[in-house]
Amino acid sequence: MIGMLLVTLISTSAVLASLTQEAGGRVATTNPFVGHWVADVSQSRFDNKMPLTAADINIAVNGNIVKLASSFTLPSGQTQSETETLRADGTETAGTLTPGIIHVANWVGPRVLALIARKGDQNIALITYEVSADGQTLTARTSGLVEQMMVFRRR
Repeated sequence: MIGMLLVTLISTSAVLASLTQEAGGRVATTNPFVGHWVADVSQSRFDNKMPLTAADINIAVNGNIVKLASSFTLPSGQTQSETETLRADGTETAGTLTPGIIHVANWVGPRVLALIARKGDQNIALITYEVSADGQTLTARTSGLVEQMMVFRRR
């Protein structure tokens, strides 16, 4: 019995070591959204109502709980930070930044997250976040009160 346990532990260690080597010495994450992303301003299209000179986003995922921590720099040099926690299972979640805003988020596949922001009975924004097949690019498309596309690169 102890011999079987030892073989299992050695086998598991070898698999983990192999995965770590394949990930360039890093342990691979199971969700492609997880990580720190920095905006590629030259590839992004910003709405005139919300011009930005820089942006980054940190994303954490635990099951269907998604935490988005963002920082934006305006042309004036002023930086704004915000954090939202969503449930990506269709459950309404109160927004933390603007009173009265409700978020409804859902996974639309392993690399796409869709978010609808509502105020009362009115949809005010649809935001989709899509991670590229190679896992190195995150594209956030917003439509509604703001129309823009932001391209982020993994850091």
